[in-house]
Amino acid sequence: MWQEETARDARWWRDRVARHGSELTRLAGPAVMMRLGVVGLGMVDTAMVGHYATRDLAWLNLANQSLIMFALVAALGLLMGTLVFTANAYGADDMAECGRVWRRSLPFAGGLAVLILIVLLPAELWLGLLGQPDDMAAESGRIARILALGMPAHLLFIHSTMFLEGVKRTEVGFYLMMAANVINAGLNYLLIYGHGGLPEMGAAGSAWTSTVVRWFLAGSVICYVWWSPSLTQYGLRKPHGQKWSDWSAQRQMGYASCVSLTAEVLAFGALAIFAGWIGTVPLAAHGVVYQVLGVPLMIAVGIGVASSVRVGIAFARRDRLDTLLAGLMGLAVTLVIAGTFALAIAQFTAPALGIFTDDHRVVEILLPITLVFTLGMLLDALQMVMAGALRGLKETWWPTALQTTAFVGVMLPVCYILAFPMDRGLRGLMEGTLAGVTVSFFFQLARFRHLVSLRR
Repeated sequence: MWQEETARDARWWRDRVARHGSELTRLAGPAVMMRLGVVGLGMVDTAMVGHYATRDLAWLNLANQSLIMFALVAALGLLMGTLVFTANAYGADDMAECGRVWRRSLPFAGGLAVLILIVLLPAELWLGLLGQPDDMAAESGRIARILALGMPAHLLFIHSTMFLEGVKRTEVGFYLMMAANVINAGLNYLLIYGHGGLPEMGAAGSAWTSTVVRWFLAGSVICYVWWSPSLTQYGLRKPHGQKWSDWSAQRQMGYASCVSLTAEVLAFGALAIFAGWIGTVPLAAHGVVYQVLGVPLMIAVGIGVASSVRVGIAFARRDRLDTLLAGLMGLAVTLVIAGTFALAIAQFTAPALGIFTDDHRVVEILLPITLVFTLGMLLDALQMVMAGALRGLKETWWPTALQTTAFVGVMLPVCYILAFPMDRGLRGLMEGTLAGVTVSFFFQLARFRHLVSLRR
């Protein structure tokens, strides 16, 4: 499996560590910035709706966390093979295969988009079945239906940006996301508050803005991939010429990633349901927490993508030590960056919360549990990067089993017990979350160490 290893001296290690740090930074920079653009969209939505009305913020949070995020993450998992197999082909200098990955995945992404749209349309029904009060289910369901109209566009955008990241063109998604943030802020201003002669729509206005922005992103990135002269070497306009069975390994990667990520998002979506059972203000506070933590978590996602590419390239070259260093470098960089953010958030919690809400009830709930949710953010960031490293090794069902055990088998029951039987409310939800992400991180770290063991 691996190449024969020879003795490495101190200079070799220094050079390799420096190279991995440089390459990770170069790849992660645009990937991180693109994902910061994604979280920027959500932060602006939350801040503008939160200052409009706490009630509308609760509706938007429930729609996003319980339904929309589930659909997005499931699709992200199903398409994950696009990134991994593109990176592996790129590492093996097989440019034609890189292009085949994009072409064969495009109709796959389109089919998934239609299916997800159909599933999301009866959103009010799903929320009612999840035990939400009738008025909450009706309003959040209406918002979710609007957001569902943008889901096909988001899948097409994810598909093409994964291909671009796999061939080290991460900057494209970043530039598009910056433009999307400008559009998002302007349309939110008009539609949430009813400026420029437009109706005052509150949270629904934010949902319509998100849908428009997603279609802008999809159209832009597909046009770039199709017509960019710099991508002609990949033969993107040529039929991939493969049967369904020829690329089953890529779909298996997607199925496994989907189950893994879906288990995680179902668990976190259930926390929004639990928060809704506690009350409207705790539900709004729950949404604010994840916006405050959004920047470091999206940085971790970007580093995880870069780590997946770096690990995938080293793995394709059958270099054991390089593969090990690629994964550990991602963890080290994440620890430094996410740790710095955790300290900053702990020091300036009240001003950070004030960005998203001026409701003192929300702030009073969150201030006493700052240490719990910031530490949870740090461990969540590390487990995200570790998951990316494992995908770079073409791991399929092991990471799925580990994450499902951590989030469904540990986090959910602990959150429920702490929040309800032990009556710890939102604090209990945050404490249970910390337990789940900690277990996930150490499970995945042990798996990575096993796969890239230095022992013969």
